[in-house]
Amino acid sequence: MVCFGWGVGGVLFGKLADDFGARRVILGGILLMAAGFFGMSVAQNLWQLSLWYGIMVGLAKGACGLVIISLLVAKHYKAKNRGLAVSVIQTASPLSPLFFSPLIYFLIQTFDWRAAALASGLLLVAVAFPLGWLGARDPDDVSISRHDRASWGSCLPYLRDRSMLLMFAARFSCGVALFQSVHLVGIALSKGFDAATGAITVGVFGGAAAVSALLFGWLSDRYGRAQVLALSYLVRGLGTLVLALDMPNAIVFYVVVALAMGPTFGTIAVQNVMFYEIVGPRMAGVILGLSFIVHQIGSAGGPILASIAFDLTGSYDGFMVAMGVILLASAVLIYGAMNSDTRLPEPVIGKKAAEGIFS
Repeated sequence: MVCFGWGVGGVLFGKLADDFGARRVILGGILLMAAGFFGMSVAQNLWQLSLWYGIMVGLAKGACGLVIISLLVAKHYKAKNRGLAVSVIQTASPLSPLFFSPLIYFLIQTFDWRAAALASGLLLVAVAFPLGWLGARDPDDVSISRHDRASWGSCLPYLRDRSMLLMFAARFSCGVALFQSVHLVGIALSKGFDAATGAITVGVFGGAAAVSALLFGWLSDRYGRAQVLALSYLVRGLGTLVLALDMPNAIVFYVVVALAMGPTFGTIAVQNVMFYEIVGPRMAGVILGLSFIVHQIGSAGGPILASIAFDLTGSYDGFMVAMGVILLASAVLIYGAMNSDTRLPEPVIGKKAAEGIFS
């Protein structure tokens, strides 16, 4: 339910961000998410929990999550620094559990999950909203008259383009590969390690993901978006193939996990920038939202497929081999189709919409 709401919200609020600016969408999303957590804290049955958390929090994630924030940051930076800037924002996803998971765990253990939901809502209102009010600022020229706004149909030419379709396919494979994070402790156990090693591995993944996001963002500013995006898929694919092998000790396992999973958020950050630069600021929100739906379908299906594969074979190795091959294929397709940072034709709303994107 959350993934469904998140995906729908990404498209809906992406379009609103295109038309009215990201600031209003982000601030509204924070309040919507807070309301969802407040409602969740008093939910008495499954349908109420599905409404408050599944629908409201899910939709809010599409409004104030990293997709819209990446869009906002991309508007403020020139192309030469845009990759690193968006990557800095992307580190929030792997690092946030390090700061908030202990607090949430303490509240659940001491009280119950409703107390944790209430605290989450209070944190959003008392901390996230004031920070968003101060920091979420659209460029001065963000206001668009009703006459100049792009219609929903304006995105159709992009969705028919071969390069864009390959980008969407690669984003889907990225989502499927996230099964590794969901099953990471299980993967550690299947390799003969204990649960404590699995827990440490989760921390290794978070740290490697943050560092890799910064690294790949920086590289994309200097050596080209498509080349670095393809490199991130290449590293993940090779790492995933190695992860399918037996691990001699925990240290080697940590290193391989860092290679196989670390570049994940670097992939997402660089691809977000590419989508923005391909379609321009007037269409980036809705295109990013559509790409995120594709990603979420993959990230929802990947863990299910991995579970089925494990139940049938007693191992994740076969599925990881298949996933490694898919990631390598994504690297080849991205590099082969967009090796010169392909730019698609300008939006149908006119040339003026794309001016300054690549400045």
